[in-house]
Amino acid sequence: MFLNRPTMREQNENLIIEYIANHKPSSRMEISDKIGLNKASVSEIVKNLLNRHFIEEIGSGESTVQGGRRPIMLQLNKKAGFVLSIDLGYNYIDILGCYLNGESWERKLYPFRDISRSSIVSDLKLIITDFMKHAPETVYGLTGITVAIHGMVFENAIYFTPYYDLQDLPIAEALSEHFDVPVFLENEANLLALADHACTDTLHNIISVSVHSGVGAGIILDDQLYRGEKGLSGEIGHMVVVPNGLSCPCGNHGCLEQYCSEKVLLDHYRHRTGNAEAIIPDICHAYHNGEQPAVQLIHEMIQYMAIAMNNIAMLYNPETIFINSEVSRLIPSFADKIQQQLSSFIADKVKVRQSILGEKAILFGGAALATMNFLNISRMRLEP
Repeated sequence: MFLNRPTMREQNENLIIEYIANHKPSSRMEISDKIGLNKASVSEIVKNLLNRHFIEEIGSGESTVQGGRRPIMLQLNKKAGFVLSIDLGYNYIDILGCYLNGESWERKLYPFRDISRSSIVSDLKLIITDFMKHAPETVYGLTGITVAIHGMVFENAIYFTPYYDLQDLPIAEALSEHFDVPVFLENEANLLALADHACTDTLHNIISVSVHSGVGAGIILDDQLYRGEKGLSGEIGHMVVVPNGLSCPCGNHGCLEQYCSEKVLLDHYRHRTGNAEAIIPDICHAYHNGEQPAVQLIHEMIQYMAIAMNNIAMLYNPETIFINSEVSRLIPSFADKIQQQLSSFIADKVKVRQSILGEKAILFGGAALATMNFLNISRMRLEP
């Protein structure tokens, strides 16, 4: 089958936008050489993108070794539009606004929220509307919204949420109709993987593990997000680590997240210490002070996480496994302690690291997803 000319032009335009988004700044000559389009085609497409304000000229670059005129450099126009990214936790709502280059302009956290099926859509509408009051002026305004779901998501629908009742709730449709922009629902670990991947040029196969109310993994294979047959890949929180162990909302027994999610860690710490108001920083502070309940619980968490990381390494053989959790951020040795327990000749070649963007990683992953959709590209470098 032969592509018609408009389709070929669209593909070439997408190639150029993607190159500029990932290689800033860029010249017309460089783009022509790197993506294999002739100079006339590149110049024509660049002119069109400039007229539509997707890219901008930023001055002259260095001359080539042959001399001649200095090239005019190009970069993505960050103020062509902006996106919103929302992390919908089991007891909080976190929202971030980003320009199209990934640079953030505002973030607001709503902690200790009651995430109720009956009110969450109206709550999100109010939060977004209020947040938009501070939005910057851009050419195309709001271009997309991503909502991170702590559960299983397939084809923009919520399939299963163990710690809040949002299954089959049409959040995307309701928000898209209200704000007249595309809205994407995505598993929070998948967004974490997109964020970690967008911060490096050298890693092509990574696993990003999210430890929050549950435990999940985002999988990048050959630079592509792997979702599985029904979009349910990476649900390592429901990997059985204790045969006939604790019951899990998924219907199984002995699942990983029943032993090392932050929610479970907090519940156990409160029970053992009698401190019903304790939060994760309290546990980590107690751990650093050598207090036995915290030390024992963190040690157990590391042991179970090491089992999971070993299994992941055997299944996918990634270059790096990233860990993202409040615990791993507050205990800098957390990832190293997991690494030390990976002793097989396969697993010990895999590097275990703290997630690059820390507590904002999921939000930046959501921003990247919405931006890539708007620009119709498959990868972009983040500038958080």
